[in-house]
Amino acid sequence: MKKTIISMLLACVFLLSSTTGAFAAATGEGAVRVATVDNYYGVSATLTIPSSVVVPSDNTSYIAFYTGLGERCEGGISYKNGLWRKFLNCGGGENDTGSNESLVLSTQPTAGTTYIIKLVNNLDNTASLYFNGSLQFTKKVFTGTLLSATPVKVVHSTYDLSDKNAYSNATFSNIEVRSSSGVYSAFPSNIQSNIYPWGKGDYSVPSLNPLQTSLKAGN
Repeated sequence: MKKTIISMLLACVFLLSSTTGAFAAATGEGAVRVATVDNYYGVSATLTIPSSVVVPSDNTSYIAFYTGLGERCEGGISYKNGLWRKFLNCGGGENDTGSNESLVLSTQPTAGTTYIIKLVNNLDNTASLYFNGSLQFTKKVFTGTLLSATPVKVVHSTYDLSDKNAYSNATFSNIEVRSSSGVYSAFPSNIQSNIYPWGKGDYSVPSLNPLQTSLKAGN
């Protein structure tokens, strides 16, 4: 009975937050994620850089927009300390460049700039990240294996210790999944989706596919 009640409460929280952006702004970590139920060999999406970006330059707070291969590898673009960065994280710490690397973008984007981001499962315990068709990183998984297809995802996230992070109109459009033959097709309708129950941030989510979000700072 206790498990049933908890499950019902979580379902209510999810429904409320996903339709109204009802999570109160607060310090900490939060995200909006759309993930497949079935397994695929990669994911592609067009990121539109948001406007009205506010992230304190405190060496900790950031916003990030990324693709993912299950929980093994995540790659995309983040904003921290006043700079946009590209990253591919397949586990390990910040100093383990074999599995995790982040570099400042040589050309800093402005609101409305678009990037076609592709994350490919190489089926040899590595993943490769591409921007607009150009290889950015190839990294090996730090733990576990990446030898077969996985669920794939797109994510908008925030980490905020001062309740100040904000932006308007970030979008992942043209979301596609990769088959074993390397062919990309439309993101399936059979998806998982949630604003994390433990997440922080006052998100507005007008659409899940394309994934569109805005983030409001606290008062």
